[in-house]
Amino acid sequence: MAAKDEMKKGVFNQKENLLRDISRVYGEGLYSDITFLMADDVSLSTNRFMLACRVPYFATMLHGGLPVDQTNNSIPLNCCDSKTFQQILNYVWGEISFSDLNIQSLLDLLEASRFFCLDSLVDGVVEYLQYLLDSQQVEFKDCLTALDFLILHKFTASDLFLKFIDQNLSSISSLPEFDNVSEYSMQALLKYEKTSTEIVLFTALSKWLENKASLPANARMEMLSYFDLERFSKNDLVKIVRKTNFFQIDAQNKQIEAMQGHIEAQQTQIKESKEELKAQKKQIKLSLQGYWG
Repeated sequence: MAAKDEMKKGVFNQKENLLRDISRVYGEGLYSDITFLMADDVSLSTNRFMLACRVPYFATMLHGGLPVDQTNNSIPLNCCDSKTFQQILNYVWGEISFSDLNIQSLLDLLEASRFFCLDSLVDGVVEYLQYLLDSQQVEFKDCLTALDFLILHKFTASDLFLKFIDQNLSSISSLPEFDNVSEYSMQALLKYEKTSTEIVLFTALSKWLENKASLPANARMEMLSYFDLERFSKNDLVKIVRKTNFFQIDAQNKQIEAMQGHIEAQQTQIKESKEELKAQKKQIKLSLQGYWG
């Protein structure tokens, strides 16, 4: 039944019925006229008109027209597996539920969305990932998985996870999974404008390097170059940094000696200030005695 206000305007609005009918067609699998063979050898069928309307990639693919003899055969589509493409189809037909997906599935969906030129879906996945991080609903080990994936596939969303990992680095670096983080992710973490302390980041790198005997020497030196010995406390230099033997002993000794010299200079300055104050008090006392004498 059309709304009275719309009928007064001579408008017969059927948008709700249209959406309902489209949803029914999808739910019942009606009018499928194109089938894809996915990367996991599973075939999925759908409607080419809906694909062309909703997905720029398929609009381009189908606009030129597929050969007639291929319309009844499965068309290879190796960009993703059937589970991920099913989510793409859910989006095509009106609704997708991110809450049903784990982190890896969200990442796979993100990559597939970019491949199919679905900018709005890419933005939606990124916004949901941000929500999960903000609400602390992502396990630390999954953050490492996400960081590796996003950096490997060159997504700017990697910054979301770099920030989160940096803020929780002490706990995350203690996980066994941290040892398996890629070299590129470790480099990104070292370059990131961190909030974690210098010693926490250094300890994390030290742990990561323990089983990296095959890491090229130049890569190791580049990672260590992000640290400045002057940013460490004397206690951290002696008890933690020196024991790793990552830096030349002379450089460490010079830094420790410089710190010691600075401390001694401060102590001397404090001592001189105390003596000067004592002399001033004595002078004031003598002046008062002369005044009242």
